[in-house]
Amino acid sequence: MSNKKPLSKSEKLKNDRKNEKRSSSMIKKSYILLAIFIAISSATMYGFKKLTTPPETPKVDLQQWWGKYPIDMKKDTSIRPYKIEFSDVIVNDLKERLLHRRSFTPPLENTGFTYGFNTHFLTQVLDFWQNKYNFKEREQFLNKYDHYLTNIQGLDIHFLHVKPNPPPNVTVVPILLMHGWPGSFREFYELIPKLITPRPNQDFVFEIIAPSIPGFGFSQAPVRPGMGPIEVSVIFRNLMARIGHEKYYVQGGDYGSAIGSVMATLFPEHILGYHTNMPMLGYNAMVTIYTLLGSVWPSFIVEPELADRMYPLSKHMSKIVEESGYFHIQATKPDTVGVALSDSPAGLAAYILEKFSTWTNMDYRKSADGSLLNKFSLTHLLDNVMIYWASNTITSSMRHYAEGYKQLMLTDQIPTDVPTWGIKFKHEISFYPDSILKLKYKNYLHSSIVEDGGHFPAMELPDVLADDIFDAVHTFREFHSGGQPPAEKVVIHPEVDYEKAKTVYEFTVKDSKGQDVKLDKYKGKVLIIVNVASQCGYTNVHYEQLNQLHERYNQKGLRILAFPCNQFGGQEPGSMKEILQFTKQKKVKFDLFEKIEVNGDNAHPLWKFLKKAQGGLMGDFIKWNFSKFIVDRNGIPVERFGPNTNPLDLEPYLAKLWG
Repeated sequence: MSNKKPLSKSEKLKNDRKNEKRSSSMIKKSYILLAIFIAISSATMYGFKKLTTPPETPKVDLQQWWGKYPIDMKKDTSIRPYKIEFSDVIVNDLKERLLHRRSFTPPLENTGFTYGFNTHFLTQVLDFWQNKYNFKEREQFLNKYDHYLTNIQGLDIHFLHVKPNPPPNVTVVPILLMHGWPGSFREFYELIPKLITPRPNQDFVFEIIAPSIPGFGFSQAPVRPGMGPIEVSVIFRNLMARIGHEKYYVQGGDYGSAIGSVMATLFPEHILGYHTNMPMLGYNAMVTIYTLLGSVWPSFIVEPELADRMYPLSKHMSKIVEESGYFHIQATKPDTVGVALSDSPAGLAAYILEKFSTWTNMDYRKSADGSLLNKFSLTHLLDNVMIYWASNTITSSMRHYAEGYKQLMLTDQIPTDVPTWGIKFKHEISFYPDSILKLKYKNYLHSSIVEDGGHFPAMELPDVLADDIFDAVHTFREFHSGGQPPAEKVVIHPEVDYEKAKTVYEFTVKDSKGQDVKLDKYKGKVLIIVNVASQCGYTNVHYEQLNQLHERYNQKGLRILAFPCNQFGGQEPGSMKEILQFTKQKKVKFDLFEKIEVNGDNAHPLWKFLKKAQGGLMGDFIKWNFSKFIVDRNGIPVERFGPNTNPLDLEPYLAKLWG
């Protein structure tokens, strides 16, 4: 029995008031917390919307005047032939300046190009330019293609125009090639012959238009500020219309890449496809967020085999800082440095050619000659310098930096549906993974990964670049014909009853070109049959070691049959062309076949047979990429291994079959 006295009315009233206050306080706290939560959520949603909502596409003036006033009301729209000339006046003046140049400050010991252009080697370059560079011969070389001038928006615009002469069954498609800084139209001379020559595996060739950017080479410079990539894209759009092309492909690197991106953004109705050897997206807040997330979790944004091109972030940021000093000067005070470079051929050569060293490969800085002659000849390099010298356009070319970065901060945030394709060379200054590029390029179809090359691939690796441009345009044409990115065709397999089959020789497969291959051609051979993927964590090791097995045992009768498959993590998403491009880079020597399925109702009968003959530990189905079957000389599957078993670990099992 409780001894507690019942509460009086006044005490009950006090307790009730205390409980009411406590309850009221808790309600207030709940409201405050709810208000804070709503505020944070709203701010987060607002911030996310702000980051992900693109700005409006800028309106451009298609007739903006860049020449001197007053505007000539009788506009000349003619296209006039043009000849490059290194006149005696220009050449003699240049030689005099080279002859009477001052002695250079000697380089510090063992510094190579790390402090800039090594003046010991610069002396050799300038002596060659003065005494061995054949000005008349190079003038004739540069005039080997047809050059023209036409006045657009008050400026005489120079361009190369090269038309192919293909057989009747080959289509001619127009492509606009755009150079960068410190390059020029000269970059394309090794590339052009490869683009105008018909190929047995393609039904088209290119008609090439390669202009000089206004203020570069033999294109006039604007007389007032304001010309950046947006304004250049308008001029080039008008140039292509003047020539007679309403729809065309565009290709560019460096500043040409920025212009091409802007054209794809502003004029998607004219651009059939955008190919770039410098795929980038610099001025976008989401890029920063993605990049920082990737520094903690690289696989979130970049393939493991490419992560070292981007991370550790500190290493790559220090490279960007070191190599962007010129950018800050040219974006703020281009005319100051322009005075020195336009007055001194030695200074001009050092300033330009230093970029051809470091931007081709950062490791070249360690060499006393900048390893310039590893990939280029002095004659070809000086062709480009000579264009700047003869036209006296170094200052006007650098002024573009003052306008360019401001405009790209806007246009990089505006998405485009123009089909886009990038090729990423190993030593390019900057690297952007596809996950970032797709923030802007909604139809980013493919990246070709090259384990060589740098910033000037048209001069350094013209064969590789030409192959990639053909592959890209082939894919663009398929894209437009089908209205969507090219998909794999449904494979109809020959009717083979895998339940009754005794050997692999009873099956027919298709090779990488779509041709039927009867497997009885491999009678008497030991086989490794494997499902492969291009974007798997096992890819590098497996391709490398499968190649090693091929090299070691091909003479003994080993054959490796690789079947691409996209059923595991979507790690083989590309078309056969893309897969072949990838395996070409991996230097694959063994046999590659059609892209197939290995599990499910549409699994290839060969793989149904392999799984039946050699079941797995947890069921017959294939668990992941790079499952491997060994088939003996009688066509019978005798061993099965998963992706965790490296190919070289198969050697003891293969040894049993060599007899």
